[in-house]
Amino acid sequence: MNRFFTRALLQKLGGLLFCSFFSVQAQAQQVLTLEQSITLARQHNVALRQAQYNTTKADVNLRRTQFAYLPTLTARADASRINGLTFDNVSGQVRRGNTTTSNPYIVGQLVLFDGFSRYFELKKAAAQAQAGKYNQAQAEIEMEATVTGYFLQAILDRENINISKDRIALLQSQVQKMEKLEKAGTRTEQDVYQLKSQLATEQLNLITNENSYRASVQALALQLNAGPDANYELQAPTTTINISAPLLPLDSVLARALAHSPQLKAAKASLDASKHSMKIARSGLSPTLSLDGIVGSNYSNNIQELNAETNTYQKIPYFEQLDQNQQKIVQLSLSIPVFKGLNSHFETQTARLDLRNAELDYVAVQNQLQQTVQKAYQDVLAAREKYTTAQANIEYADKAFEAAKRRYEAGTIDLFSYMESLNNKNKVQAELLQSTCEFYFKHRILELYQG
Repeated sequence: MNRFFTRALLQKLGGLLFCSFFSVQAQAQQVLTLEQSITLARQHNVALRQAQYNTTKADVNLRRTQFAYLPTLTARADASRINGLTFDNVSGQVRRGNTTTSNPYIVGQLVLFDGFSRYFELKKAAAQAQAGKYNQAQAEIEMEATVTGYFLQAILDRENINISKDRIALLQSQVQKMEKLEKAGTRTEQDVYQLKSQLATEQLNLITNENSYRASVQALALQLNAGPDANYELQAPTTTINISAPLLPLDSVLARALAHSPQLKAAKASLDASKHSMKIARSGLSPTLSLDGIVGSNYSNNIQELNAETNTYQKIPYFEQLDQNQQKIVQLSLSIPVFKGLNSHFETQTARLDLRNAELDYVAVQNQLQQTVQKAYQDVLAAREKYTTAQANIEYADKAFEAAKRRYEAGTIDLFSYMESLNNKNKVQAELLQSTCEFYFKHRILELYQG
């Protein structure tokens, strides 16, 4: 049965991990599996944390619109001093000189009807909150796909490093043998230089592969938000996958992806929010009916009362006046918008255009999802075919190389034929590992999109 790694590759990767154990001890590297990478990314990934904050922000806005149904209560107090001629509203007199007044009050207002504006705002906030949750779920899917891609790319780069090191070791041994044969007179100096040229080329390839590996690990560390000092030793996935297992039909995969996709659900929720925005804009043309309750009082330094004992007028103290002048008012207020510079008209037009864009966004997300799933599905099939071909070829490539090696050492074939056999062997090895990584990654993408 085909598995995620063939037995030979598992043995080779096992040897790499065994060697890496001592590297971890020497360099204090942290062994990191794919599952651990995804767990760390869920905790520290910047894009995912931003999505979580946006979800919380949408929930806060939803609670705000829910509390908007409660009546408002406003308290206000003022004090003014006028010097000169003025009409004192409290005493009802025209006074000259210094006049000090104060008018504290509390106003409560309950909106009875506003064209259902607050109702539509509540519906819009609920849709936005739902879209935020779906966007967070989509961010988790994209994060996991990105982390998996970088992780497997790093594993592939590391195996390419190992292949380059094997080629270098083999070429170094061949150079030593060729130098001995050249001294013995059975090979020419040109043969030695050709091998050394191949060795230099392979050493350059090793540097390229090492740089690619470091870049992949750095990209992975950025997704984990691990900082520049992160030092990881990646452990190859040990989860077995039956590559030859049949896939569901493409139509079934697409149907499941469309039914599960958080991104598509978020676009649908955003479309619903745009519909409610349209209704909010239209409600701006409706009258508003509110019930107001006012409790207040007033004070003036011109208010005096007769003192019976002294038969003189004296000012009434501040709080005593407030108690005497207290007012309680209940009123219904009807506000009818007649003309506001066509603001409501333009807001309605803008909301209508936003609704059209939201409808197109929903269609675009649906099309993009179908395209992504179809491509991943075809990539899985291609990777499986590539894996099957490479698996069938690797045994023959090994045998062909061993035969070419013996013939080259015996002098029956030239260096070009020998290197061609070595390149074919390494190419099949790389294709086998690359196809398994591609299958694992694309198969995981299909699983993520299907839930």
